[in-house]
Amino acid sequence: MRHAIIVVGSEEQRALPVPEVKLRDDEAVRTSTWFACSNQDDPSLLLDERGVLTRLVLAPILFYKFYLLVHNTKLWAGKRPLLLLRGRSLASRIAAYAGSWGGGDVVKADQTDASALGPTRFVLDADGNLKLHAD
Repeated sequence: MRHAIIVVGSEEQRALPVPEVKLRDDEAVRTSTWFACSNQDDPSLLLDERGVLTRLVLAPILFYKFYLLVHNTKLWAGKRPLLLLRGRSLASRIAAYAGSWGGGDVVKADQTDASALGPTRFVLDADGNLKLHAD
């Protein structure tokens, strides 16, 4: 079983439907959502919706929390988790770098023409299949 973590950093991303991931050999995918805020149980004010000063204070804390989440998920599951990112916002950048350092595979989950973030390994196509990211 592979674990997929969907990163949500803004209210706009929160309103989008959950991307569907299809793996080879009909491998099961367990999904969870990580909200870029200090309280996962009450994601009332996400990182991308806050002011500049608050972002500067919260960014290192969220970086470390997401790193630990990915690292512990990798240890628990035995496989590298997939990190589904949408857009190029601050929350997406934090999740991309912290997640890749924690041992996860970064996936560009949106269908926009914008270039993917630096540590992106996979691109999710319209059918939900993973394709290797070609730089």
